[in-house]
Amino acid sequence: MYLDATEKFDKMYKNRYEAVILTAKYARRMNLERSRQKSEGEEETIPEEKQSKVLAQALKDVLDENVEFERSERI
Repeated sequence: MYLDATEKFDKMYKNRYEAVILTAKYARRMNLERSRQKSEGEEETIPEEKQSKVLAQALKDVLDENVEFERSERI
């Protein structure tokens, strides 16, 4: 049985806030990259209507532990 996102976040990160911030920052980075590609006229291989939403993809990547990050020691 799969854990839901909040349970998995609780096991993976110090707190949910950290997981939400990480996911949001990663989604912004993905969105900026897509915007850059679009403005430069690069053709995407997947039609826009079939692409997953940026936030949904970011959440999936974070939950699958495909995103690397460093924790700041600041409090």
